[in-house]
Amino acid sequence: MEGVRKKLLWLPAIAALALAMMPMLHPFGPVREQRSTVLPVDDAAVLAVIERSCQNCHSQRTEWPLYSHLPLVSWALEKDVAEARQHLDFSHWEQYSVEEKQDLLARIGTVVRNGQMPLPRYLLLHRDARLSGVEIQLIYDWTKAQRRALRKSPGINSMESESP
Repeated sequence: MEGVRKKLLWLPAIAALALAMMPMLHPFGPVREQRSTVLPVDDAAVLAVIERSCQNCHSQRTEWPLYSHLPLVSWALEKDVAEARQHLDFSHWEQYSVEEKQDLLARIGTVVRNGQMPLPRYLLLHRDARLSGVEIQLIYDWTKAQRRALRKSPGINSMESESP
């Protein structure tokens, strides 16, 4: 009887330890690691801005911070990144059609110029991702130039308007 009682005394300690360990376990396995991909940007200044302010969500080059391993936080971050990649994934740029690229470039220019990207909640923890007025104009001008170049590429209807 006393042996059973001693074993029962350990039960709350084991349960407490298991509960304490649960937050360290991710229900879907480890948080995704950063993959090495090349972003499709020739302009060094634009590339630097995209790497600093866009690639974490819009490419396979996500740098997962330490807090991304915490439950709930990691799930929310992974959901946000997955949604961002559905909208635009620079790592898959070459897989987009010319029309998709033109549309994506137009949307990039618009959301950046209107201050909708990077998202305000992202900027709360990533202040260095904030875009200056000069950087916003740089991205906007780059998207406009890229769209013009795509219009001139073979396979695009030459009757399309030249508006940005």
